[in-house]
Amino acid sequence: MSQKVLVIDDEHRMRRVLQLLLEDNGYEVKTAGDGIEGMAIWKEFNPHVVLTDIKMPKADGLQVLEFKNSKHLNAPLIMLTAFGTIEKAVYAMQHGAFNYLTKPFKNSDVIKVIEKAMLESESKLSQKIVANEIIGSSMAVKKILQDIAIVANTRTSVLISGESGTGKELVARAIHASGDRSQNPMIKVNCSAIPKDLLESELFGHIKGSFTGAISDISGSFQKADKGILFLDEIGDLPMNLQPKLLHAVEDKTITPIGSSKTQNIDVKIISASNRDLGKMMDSNEFRSDLYFRLNAFNIHLPALRQRLEDIDELTYFFTEYYSKEFKKPVTSISLEAIDSLKTHGWPGNIRELRNVIERAVLTCQTSEIHLKDLPENFEDILCLNEIQTNKTDHKFDLDLETKEKQLIIKSLQKTDGNQVQAAKLLNISRNTLRYRLKKYGI
Repeated sequence: MSQKVLVIDDEHRMRRVLQLLLEDNGYEVKTAGDGIEGMAIWKEFNPHVVLTDIKMPKADGLQVLEFKNSKHLNAPLIMLTAFGTIEKAVYAMQHGAFNYLTKPFKNSDVIKVIEKAMLESESKLSQKIVANEIIGSSMAVKKILQDIAIVANTRTSVLISGESGTGKELVARAIHASGDRSQNPMIKVNCSAIPKDLLESELFGHIKGSFTGAISDISGSFQKADKGILFLDEIGDLPMNLQPKLLHAVEDKTITPIGSSKTQNIDVKIISASNRDLGKMMDSNEFRSDLYFRLNAFNIHLPALRQRLEDIDELTYFFTEYYSKEFKKPVTSISLEAIDSLKTHGWPGNIRELRNVIERAVLTCQTSEIHLKDLPENFEDILCLNEIQTNKTDHKFDLDLETKEKQLIIKSLQKTDGNQVQAAKLLNISRNTLRYRLKKYGI
């Protein structure tokens, strides 16, 4: 399924520019000329991400944000702001907006923030789908469950490591749900998604007048998570200048809001997660060693899906049952041929990728059973490409493998009429990886 974006802006030219840009990058787009129209379309369109201007007639961007919050809508909201309304954009961020873009903005900046918002949207869907269930019966899953039980009722800081899509947030929520802090909040902060100049305020809060746009006292995530859990996602992206302040909060159990001279006691259990190698970052002075050891008091490492293929069956049936209910379709099983095909895939996107494949398969399936033909059209090509990418161990075969890889890339570009974003999606690689290979092979 195409990822859907709603654009709300009273300037026709701005709506059209954003629509063309996003459609060129593979998104399905609908537009609205004011907040009232935008809120009506939001209900019907069910977008994955929403971009809205702040200053508009009838209903402005802050009213759209209020609508999102009151209806408990999951789609991340990105505010579009001119220089004169930046203070309102900061206010919106503090009240639930995902991010903001200042006009005029670069096309690359728009795509970058949309991609981050899409990941946030997928993360929220993951929570909705799997709640606090860890699916699988492999030794790896049993070890994860044992680790969760060991650490759940302690104040010990936990670092969850693993590739993107392996379920790090799911494990964090399982620790919260099964521990003695389950009746208190778990507050998530995505260190890579929040602008660096707002991250300190997001974590520690601020007092009125402490900086431009600070129109009232705001509690930070530490205060909100008091007596509960603070989940620091993508901790490897935490700026170096904030690491000493975080270390102080973890060690002393106190924080100082921006602009204040008074410290506040906090009782927070810290769970961090990263798909980056923090040990290597520490060695290269990109991450403080003292903070690393504080956060990594207890490590839970999540294996890649390709390392726990015995769980494919359970995961597949779980997602099939979920999406058959979601789409109200009588899909109850999956053929052995399709299961075998899933088990030979490299799964670079891990469980998130498997979930997306099964979602599409259930949606397109015309019978009660998913067959190989219901899997993505290029699935066999994906299998070949992932085998090439993960098994280049014998140099005497490199030439044949690279020839095959080049052929698959050309074939995908032909299928998508040269659209690199869509070709990358077909190949299950990032756009940057595709660009590197295009340059490498002179395509």
